[in-house]
Amino acid sequence: MAVPPLPPESVPNLEAIQKVYDIAFAPGLDKFLESGRTKWFATEGFRYLANDRGMLAQFLAYLTLASNKGDQNVTDHPALASQEARVTWFLLCLCTRQMHDGGDEAEKLARRLRAIEALLTGERISGTSTSFADFVHQDDVETEVVQNQNRLSDSHFDRQRAKRSEDFWKAVEKVASGDESAFSQVKSLLDNMENRDIIYSVLLLRSSGESGLAAERELAKRFLGNEAAGRATNQVFGTLAGMALRAFGD
Repeated sequence: MAVPPLPPESVPNLEAIQKVYDIAFAPGLDKFLESGRTKWFATEGFRYLANDRGMLAQFLAYLTLASNKGDQNVTDHPALASQEARVTWFLLCLCTRQMHDGGDEAEKLARRLRAIEALLTGERISGTSTSFADFVHQDDVETEVVQNQNRLSDSHFDRQRAKRSEDFWKAVEKVASGDESAFSQVKSLLDNMENRDIIYSVLLLRSSGESGLAAERELAKRFLGNEAAGRATNQVFGTLAGMALRAFGD
């Protein structure tokens, strides 16, 4: 759906847009990329959306389609489902803006999103201009992120949870870089978390050449299908599950 940027004379109702962003998108975006207690999308994301007239136009197109769907399920409204997927992905990409001042948290989220993008497209993370390497010097940032999370933590449990989150995403990045040996580590760090189950399902569907995973892949397809059909606990998860199914559908 081609949507031109808002013309200079157009003044969107940012208050109404922010209300939808805060309720329908920000919580799911933060949970999917595990921004933790910083809640980057909830606290920082909207200001980048508000300053992007192309993105605002896409968001307004989504709101128009949503208001016209009536009682239809999103999955029964192809144009709305497509626009919802487009907007969800664009919003995730707010953390990858090279010119923003989102700090270390945005850089960490950008690295994670680049890994997810590589998994969905079947590409590998590389040292090219599209890599998460553009946004971070990985070793320095990983050390600082752990330090920041430790400062934010109130208890040993919080620190342990933050460490497992870092370990999970490092393993995902390794798989996205072509290191299949990290596959089992990803599985060991799922921790009954819905976003990680979605990501692991993507890994399973992506590894279609391994016959030993056939049964798990069928379960992954079923899980993603259920998530996309309304079982997901938030809109972002359901949308991303649907995108994964379309990316690897038979």
